[in-house]
Amino acid sequence: MIFAFEQVFFYLLLFSIPFQRRIILWQQNWYFNEWQSFSFYFTDILLLLLFALWCYDYFSKSIKFLIPRQTRDKFPRETRDKFSKLKNPDFYLVIFVLISAVSVKNAQSTILGLFTIVKMIEFVLFYFYIKYYALLKFDVFYALLALFAGGLFQSVIAILQFVFQSSVGFGLRIFGEGFLKPDLRGVAVFFNNIGQKIMRSYGTTPHPNILAGYLFLSIFSFIAWYFYSKSRYSKKIEWLLLSFWGVMLFAFFTTFSRTVIFIAFAGLCFRVIFIFFKDKAELNKTLELKFRNIMLVCFIATFIFSIFYGQEILSRLSLSSHDEAVAFRLYYGKEALISAVNWFGVGAGNFVNWFMMYEPYHPKWFYQPVHNIYLLIYSETGLIGLVVFSLFLIMLVFNLIQKNRFQLVSMSIFVVFLSFLFIGFFDHFLWTLQQGRLMFWLVLALLNQSKWRIALNNLDR
Repeated sequence: MIFAFEQVFFYLLLFSIPFQRRIILWQQNWYFNEWQSFSFYFTDILLLLLFALWCYDYFSKSIKFLIPRQTRDKFPRETRDKFSKLKNPDFYLVIFVLISAVSVKNAQSTILGLFTIVKMIEFVLFYFYIKYYALLKFDVFYALLALFAGGLFQSVIAILQFVFQSSVGFGLRIFGEGFLKPDLRGVAVFFNNIGQKIMRSYGTTPHPNILAGYLFLSIFSFIAWYFYSKSRYSKKIEWLLLSFWGVMLFAFFTTFSRTVIFIAFAGLCFRVIFIFFKDKAELNKTLELKFRNIMLVCFIATFIFSIFYGQEILSRLSLSSHDEAVAFRLYYGKEALISAVNWFGVGAGNFVNWFMMYEPYHPKWFYQPVHNIYLLIYSETGLIGLVVFSLFLIMLVFNLIQKNRFQLVSMSIFVVFLSFLFIGFFDHFLWTLQQGRLMFWLVLALLNQSKWRIALNNLDR
């Protein structure tokens, strides 16, 4: 019975990643600034429940092992040497958390810094939970399906928002949909080539870029499920699922998130090249047919969207330093690097506070984190924090290459991993917002390839 509840909570968490339903617990000023407040989300409840059940499972007298023996024995035994700890990415992750905690001493707002550390610990635990427990405890088939279902749910909302150029309503506020209109300040819009103001799709997320990130994850989840599932479906069911995937692609385009869409197509092109020049031997006739179906649906969805919204596409393709989004990113980045070498940072979660003190004459809405997670880490935890976090990422890649080489499954997840790291150069939501943090730490945990490959090979539905 407990395991059944645990499964429901886990799959619900994956489905609910984009929800921004929350309670604001504290804000620093009389006016609200997202980066000077902290909240308790619906997904926090699910995380706490899963952590509690994880602890129960681990310490329960009736369960001797965290992972069943028959599954655990499939793992290759790792030889340890005197440098094994330095090769373990988790070692650098723990060190980074400690450095971030120490940086709070420099924070202007200690309470904001402490809350940031609490959130960091929460998501590091989520990383460990996925890496060491959930990936083999739960059915990968349903996990991928939960991400796909969550993406499809968001896609329907996104398409309706884009078509009607407003929020959908109809009770979606319970999931966190905001009140959206193109003329409202703060709503993400752009002008097409004939001067019309176009609102980008949000789904139930705080920003179109976050929706694009989740749909990106859902799109690749469907590809993984579709490729590796051993189930046999009728042609009608198969093409119905592929049609749903096409709807998700269409909704993905309505976010008009240039960085995420570019990296998604770059990743897909990389996979095509990798398959045909290195891993073609791994493809049997069934997988080759599935691959062609994926490419066909991708082409159809792209073609249909281009026909209906060509003017909007052309306007978003034009990019210059005078573009507001580009200018803001350049300005925030410049501010993050304004001082000499920053060894210890301004304190975790305190970049905006420091920015307001250093440049006090901007309007209140202007104060945001630097739109680059690496510069943000550097600003808040110093050069030492950035170096240690970089070593954590490097060791993740080193372990991937050492254990799995360049296999088809490994490279699929590696592409998603690199895509998220690339997105981090142009936006901060993967580090600062609940939805982005869930996606980011989930992807980092999935790079634990030895377990992931076994889980995929066990897909028998």
